[in-house]
Amino acid sequence: MYDKDFVKRAITSPFISYLSEDIVRKELVDGYKNSVRSAIIAPGQCDIINEVKVEYDNGYSRTGMIVGYPYGGMSTNMKVYLTKYARKKHLDEIDVGFNVTAAASRDFDKVREEMKLIMEAAGGEIKVIPMLWMVKFPFEIVDELCRIYVDLGITSVKTSAGIHFGRMQVEHIEWLCNNWGDKLEIEVAGKVRSREIAERMIEAGARFFHMGSWRRLGGIGQDIQFDFNTKETKYGEYKEAE
Repeated sequence: MYDKDFVKRAITSPFISYLSEDIVRKELVDGYKNSVRSAIIAPGQCDIINEVKVEYDNGYSRTGMIVGYPYGGMSTNMKVYLTKYARKKHLDEIDVGFNVTAAASRDFDKVREEMKLIMEAAGGEIKVIPMLWMVKFPFEIVDELCRIYVDLGITSVKTSAGIHFGRMQVEHIEWLCNNWGDKLEIEVAGKVRSREIAERMIEAGARFFHMGSWRRLGGIGQDIQFDFNTKETKYGEYKEAE
């Protein structure tokens, strides 16, 4: 059964960037037609998403772009440039990969300075949504990242990356919402593959979900599946990766 409220929580994945242009366009069009919260693309797909938005804008769905995703390994100058590029392309938001190496080294001053420059480049015209990497980092590092983000005026965070980077747990969301839910809007990413788990995360305080399985979990139909044996990418029944 189609659940409009749940689909409006869905944020479609930037991993469509490795697919053919016809599938990329279909993903964006279907997202707009079904009023997903956001469609996130790679920088090279900005013109495509803007073309789709002109034709299918529903007054709700946002356009977004990745910056330094997922590990934040590119230079600060490049992230600042891409932030300005997203503004130039009139997008609504960016998903930012912070400097993971700096955070793992407990060099939080470096993380703060980079995010400060990104926020300045956004100029209040585009929403900055940085990651936390909850699937990799202990809570004490996540806590420090949240503190930095709130201090800089950031209002939303993305918990992790998706696909093969790790699986988010309900306990992660409970901790995050209990400690930072009053200051940060929580966007979950990290292999949320069942409606039951998603609903438990919503009860804990999560607001939105970055997911490739938004059709299946929203009761719409089949999503893109990648067969690791045949290397085929097509719409079909969901299969858990081996």
